[in-house]
Amino acid sequence: MVQLSIILLLIYVVIAVQCYRSASHKGYPKLFFTLLGLVPYFNLVVWVYLLFLPDLKSNRQLGSLES
Repeated sequence: MVQLSIILLLIYVVIAVQCYRSASHKGYPKLFFTLLGLVPYFNLVVWVYLLFLPDLKSNRQLGSLES
């Protein structure tokens, strides 16, 4: 039972790291999405949500090119 708990904890941490990477890459608040990524049973929803959110950094660059 302890091994299962450790494996689940490691999986939650890996998903939180992936949420942090996706948020920092796309320009979203890193701390917010990392904390949401640590919440059990909600972390996969947050991770998939981040995968489909648009990239804010490229939108800023496109906006400066259009001006």
